[in-house]
Amino acid sequence: MPLSLLLLLGALGLYLYLRGHLAQARARRVADPDAAPLDELARAGSNLSLPHEIEFFLYFPDQPAALRAARTLEAEGYQTEVSREGAAEDWLCFATREMVPDLGALRTLRERFNRLADTDGGVYDGWGTTVTSTESRP
Repeated sequence: MPLSLLLLLGALGLYLYLRGHLAQARARRVADPDAAPLDELARAGSNLSLPHEIEFFLYFPDQPAALRAARTLEAEGYQTEVSREGAAEDWLCFATREMVPDLGALRTLRERFNRLADTDGGVYDGWGTTVTSTESRP
């Protein structure tokens, strides 16, 4: 077999391997509930090195559970509001905090909020924020 054909087949194999590997990595990142919003923020032009006002959503089956979570989070420096969530019977503990949206920190907070919600039969439903200008702050 000619050397040029072997090189061509090798290059094609390498290309297919890398394409598959990158597609798998992209699929894992999209499935990550903290990485996907960060990707969206970056695409929207948000400067991820600047602090953002991050909103966190924890839902509980009753008001006392939501209030307990709110008190815990307030002691940790979060601003909180507890309210009935629409026509549903769930109670929302809405917490906010200014922070740089770092993937590692958001994953750590996800674990923390999942444990907090689990203690009272609640569920952590993720976070959100608005785009922060790419210009640096004064």
